[in-house]
Amino acid sequence: MKLLLVSMAVLAVAVYGLEINACHPCPQFWHLFNGNCYRYFGERVTWEAARGRCRDHYSLNGRADLVSIHTEQENAFAYDLFRSSASITSEAAGPTFYGAWIGAYQTTSGSTAPFIWTDGSGLDFEQWLTGEPSNAGNNEGCVHLWRRNAGDDILQGWNDNVCERDAPFICKVVPN
Repeated sequence: MKLLLVSMAVLAVAVYGLEINACHPCPQFWHLFNGNCYRYFGERVTWEAARGRCRDHYSLNGRADLVSIHTEQENAFAYDLFRSSASITSEAAGPTFYGAWIGAYQTTSGSTAPFIWTDGSGLDFEQWLTGEPSNAGNNEGCVHLWRRNAGDDILQGWNDNVCERDAPFICKVVPN
């Protein structure tokens, strides 16, 4: 009888592609928070490349994208992922940059259009730094979490920036 039950379970997995992963609903190296899975990537790429890297990852229930942030708690969690994982590095062509791309962007670059999330929703929660979004040079259409320096761990603010700037990023996906 046990052999029959085991055979049926193996057959179900083979036929339906079921994955029994109740203890670890997130893909490997991802962190579960409030029903979603998150991962910080330290690779420094443009906003568009970061989005592409996120979309290369899947769970059984969906495709990852740059993180959308809808609550103060989610913002603090994403910031803590960035803060605890990020190495603060200097860029050869400019000052030290303390940022990580998130999924807010303007659909028309260089405009004054509202920002939206990569999941298509509007910004129902915002954590802009004072004076932001500024659209400096009429060329800041993408958003990143920002730290003033390595000791700045309480601000958790957002800044609009040039989408072509290289920065690490945070992805989000629904769990298995």
